[in-house]
Amino acid sequence: MRTYKIGIIGCGSISNTYIPDIQNIYHDLEIHAVADADLNRAGETAKRFGIKHAYRTEELLADDEIEIAVNLTPPRFHQQINLSVLSAGKHLFTEKPFAMNLPEADELITLAGEKGVMIGSAPDTFLSSGLQSMNKYIRDGIIGKPLYVTANMMSHGVEMWHPCPAPFYEAGGGPLYDMAGYYLSAIVSMLGPVDSVSGFCGKGFDRRLILNKAQFGTYLDVEIPTHYSAVLNLKSGVIVSMNMSFDIWQSGLPKFEIYGTDGTISYPDPNFGGGVPSVYRKEQVLDTVFQENEEYRQREAKMYELPELYHRVSNYSRGLGVLDLAYAIEHKRPNRASAELARHITEVIDGIITAANEHCVCKMATSCEIPKPIEPGLFVGEL
Repeated sequence: MRTYKIGIIGCGSISNTYIPDIQNIYHDLEIHAVADADLNRAGETAKRFGIKHAYRTEELLADDEIEIAVNLTPPRFHQQINLSVLSAGKHLFTEKPFAMNLPEADELITLAGEKGVMIGSAPDTFLSSGLQSMNKYIRDGIIGKPLYVTANMMSHGVEMWHPCPAPFYEAGGGPLYDMAGYYLSAIVSMLGPVDSVSGFCGKGFDRRLILNKAQFGTYLDVEIPTHYSAVLNLKSGVIVSMNMSFDIWQSGLPKFEIYGTDGTISYPDPNFGGGVPSVYRKEQVLDTVFQENEEYRQREAKMYELPELYHRVSNYSRGLGVLDLAYAIEHKRPNRASAELARHITEVIDGIITAANEHCVCKMATSCEIPKPIEPGLFVGEL
């Protein structure tokens, strides 16, 4: 495949993961330029990573050599920047959230169609080693027919480490917009789209004590719910129990487990690309009926690790969705981390919020195809 020149818009903290991962792992992508509202920060980023050009956003969009623009700006700027990228006739990959609601998502998709360009969106962690391995094991029947899922992101927020925590507790923030996409993209990519949702929400703390170095000891006001408990009914009939919280100090709940007719498969964290799936088979219980001894009792109590079937380039990597988009452009095929998938997840998140606020069940109007799985055996950077 030929090399695709890309531009990075937004030189904040997440760019420090995207840029080295793309440069070191995905050699069919060349970062031609970076841009930021603060031109000095763009210049510092370009110098640090050896990138040719440091621009303001409008300058990056005017550079004809750039084919794909990657939007890493804060969420409140996503829609404005994304529309500008598409209006400039460039393919777009955007960090999550793709959009805050369906009308915004549809506006982007309509404009992309008019301009003849493609859109990709994070989360793209479902494309990486651990979750693709889990996906293949499920397709191969390791737990039989999937029945139920539990998905839990139980944390105490971001104010102890994030340099700018306030937007996470303002409109457009919160645990759903920040983290639910990782879990939902994993679920939908394996088990198919969501049919309906219900949910409840809460706010555990009205004020948050900031403990990062820059703002240590100050407080911020919490304007939005910071805990959501939701039930999702998939079109396949699978039922999902999901908790997303910024109010929990510690939890013993599994982050991600899928239960089937023949067993259980577990995964450490859908936010990460590297992770070893573990399986529990029904035979571990049933065999104790026929033989009862210490070996069987130990076997009955154990989850067994499964090998990853793909290259784990990093535990916490970013940029695979950008490569997937370039492959889709090159081969004229749908991309996996697609606008269709992101649009559906946007409606699911919006539906959970609506269901929690209005005490109702929300039926989804959107759907999507299950993204094509990646075949095992490919070398790093091949899709």
